[in-house]
Amino acid sequence: MVKTMRRILTLFCLSILCMNTDPIWAGSQSVLPAPAYAIPFDDIDTAATQAEVSRQVAAFLQTLDRHWGMNQDHVRDLVPGRLERQDPHELIFTRSLADHDVLEGYDFREGSLVRGRYVFLQRPVNGLNEFLDYYAAVKQSLTDAYGTPKEEATVGENDLYQPLPDYWGIAVQMGHLHYAATWDTAEGTMSIELNGNHHSRLMIEYRSRAFVDPSRTA
Repeated sequence: MVKTMRRILTLFCLSILCMNTDPIWAGSQSVLPAPAYAIPFDDIDTAATQAEVSRQVAAFLQTLDRHWGMNQDHVRDLVPGRLERQDPHELIFTRSLADHDVLEGYDFREGSLVRGRYVFLQRPVNGLNEFLDYYAAVKQSLTDAYGTPKEEATVGENDLYQPLPDYWGIAVQMGHLHYAATWDTAEGTMSIELNGNHHSRLMIEYRSRAFVDPSRTA
C-alpha cells in the first residue's frame, strides 16, 4: 500500500512539472522597460558633456546674433535637430544630448526673428550636481565672451540643503534653489537660468532690441 501511494505521488509530481504552463516570467522579461538609469554615474564623461553644452549654447547665440530679423524659412534651414513645432510665431526644434532633452525655440514678430530660447532638460538624473556643473560651465563661457553679468542671483526657497553643497543639485531639482544671470549686449538682452520641478532645467534666452521695442522690428 505504501509503495502504491509513493508511486501515485511521484506520478502526480511529474505530471505537474511536465504541464504546458504559460511562460509568465519569460513573457514579462520581453516587455519590461529599459532601466531608467542604464548608464552608471561613473560612465558619464561630465567634462565632455559640459564642453558640448557650452558649444551648443555658443552656436545658438551666434545663430541669433547673425540672423536677427530673418524670416522663418531662413532660420529653419540653419538649426540642427527635428522640427517639432511651427506656427506663424515660432519654430521649436528637439534633439538629445547625453540622454537629456534639448529644446531650441525661435520666436518671430511680424515674420522677423526677435527672440531665441535654448532649454536643456534633465532626463534622466545622471548625477546629483550634474546640472549645477552645466550651469557653471555655460555661465563661465558667457562671462568670457560678454563680460561680468549685469545682474546675478542665487535664490533659496528652502535652506534644508544649504550646509550640504554636494546635494545642492537636489535642491534645484525640488525647486528649492535656482540660479540666474543676465547680460546686456549690443543686440539685446541675454539671460541664463537654472531651476527645477522634479527635474532640473537649464535655460538660455536671448532677446533682441526689437523684442523689447516692437518699432525696431524689421
